[in-house]
Amino acid sequence: MTRMFSFITETWNPLAGECPHKCVYCWARRLSKRLDMKKYQGDFRLIEKELRRQFKSGEFVFVCDMIDLFASDVPIKHVKRILEHIGKFPETTFLLQTKNPRGYYPFLAFNDIPENAILGVTVESNRSWFDTPSKIKDYSDISIAPQPIIRLAFLKRIRDTFPHRRIFLSVEPILDFNLETFVTTIKIIKPWGVAIGYDNYGCKLPEPPLEKTLKLISKLEDIGIKVYRKTLRKAWYEKEA
Repeated sequence: MTRMFSFITETWNPLAGECPHKCVYCWARRLSKRLDMKKYQGDFRLIEKELRRQFKSGEFVFVCDMIDLFASDVPIKHVKRILEHIGKFPETTFLLQTKNPRGYYPFLAFNDIPENAILGVTVESNRSWFDTPSKIKDYSDISIAPQPIIRLAFLKRIRDTFPHRRIFLSVEPILDFNLETFVTTIKIIKPWGVAIGYDNYGCKLPEPPLEKTLKLISKLEDIGIKVYRKTLRKAWYEKEA
């Protein structure tokens, strides 16, 4: 069982289909291709037996770790079925995770997302895909998900509109960023926690130097934000000491 974050105790994948973001670094995409996992190919569909699964008090469940439940083309009826099942287990904590936080809005507006669900968002950076150091490949080659700055903008709107909701931020794999503005933005969002880590698959992404990432972590912790450290290493282009 995959535990992407240390606090996760269970994973739950009631949605089948192919994730549309096509991120080059995606471990789930690699695994699905290598093992020819039919579940994560084709159109979106529900796995009915998973919607009968029972959860225990105190469990921390990662929902749809193999696919983005809130991607723009996932049928609303599928999302609602999954959220309804989450609501049956108020003593269990569920982590939702998306690269399309705009997708949270219609469900938040109609109170369809139970309070025991944490709103997770992945942002690799706070830079535009077009704001790229010339020495490294263009960000747009990495993913066709909404740009990170757009995701962050919607996260700030969620914080303003639904101030009581718990937000989780995953900065993984981390790409180069603007330090001070990133810290300020995360401070405004007030996340329940932030995970930070580098690519694990040798994709030679436009990574920040390790020293810069450690400064980000230090500044976040200085303002009281819980940081979960993932893979921390020198950027692929940095020379070993």
